[in-house]
Amino acid sequence: MIERAPQPPGSARHSSSNGRKGFALAAALLAVMLIGALVGVVLFAATEETRTGSVIAGRETALRAAESALEITIAGLGASSGDTAGIIGTKSRRLDGLGAPVVVYITRLDSSLFWLVADADGEISLSGVRRRIGVVVKTSAGADRSITIGRISDRAWSELF
Repeated sequence: MIERAPQPPGSARHSSSNGRKGFALAAALLAVMLIGALVGVVLFAATEETRTGSVIAGRETALRAAESALEITIAGLGASSGDTAGIIGTKSRRLDGLGAPVVVYITRLDSSLFWLVADADGEISLSGVRRRIGVVVKTSAGADRSITIGRISDRAWSELF
């Protein structure tokens, strides 16, 4: 039998990892890229969740402001029913201090029937946040000249689009 002489440690036959040079670097770069992508996705999801929460809060604030404006207008309608817009006319008024700016449109449909619409804008930074609700009310005068306001439908108000 022929014996072979031992080969020095850097030769091609002695090193079995010659084809894998640089594999660890590529694997580390791939791992860093995957972790970076996951962090980016988490930050994007958190940002979108924050925006969604802000829009929902703005819509609720606008709804509450519109409801409050309608109630304030209904309470004042009895005292001012004689000086509102003429029959088949609309009068508007702006109410502030309710959490969002609100414009209330008062349309007198006949001598005792009114259509009230409250249009509330949410915060300015939240574009597109708006709530609009409407209610039909009827006024009736009592024997002592007191005016009673009553809603027409069973539902307190309707959301308008």
